[in-house]
Amino acid sequence: MFERIKENIPFLFFFLSGYILIFHDAWQLMISAAMFYGVGCVLIVTRSAVHRLDLESKRKIKHHLPEIVYEYAPYWLAATAIFLMLFFKNAAIQFVAFIIIVFALRNLLLRHNNRVKKPSKF
Repeated sequence: MFERIKENIPFLFFFLSGYILIFHDAWQLMISAAMFYGVGCVLIVTRSAVHRLDLESKRKIKHHLPEIVYEYAPYWLAATAIFLMLFFKNAAIQFVAFIIIVFALRNLLLRHNNRVKKPSKF
């Protein structure tokens, strides 16, 4: 039971961040929402690193981006898109924000699928 709670703590931080962003307007609370989101991102990336099944292939691949940028890029994209949606009422900017969210979710899903299956020999 404790393991299940520990696995879901990052999502609690994301929910707290979303709640604060949607229902409160004070800039101090916006900063705390950003901090909750950041802590949730750190926890989920750390949890993902522990559960990786493709560690051997990770050692062989030379990334074009630094590891920290590669790990946190989808979360930064999602946060940027949410900021654009909340603070700009222009339809074109909100459409661009939607496209950014779709791109970030695509990256997260592809990354998850690559990490949960064992690498093949081919």
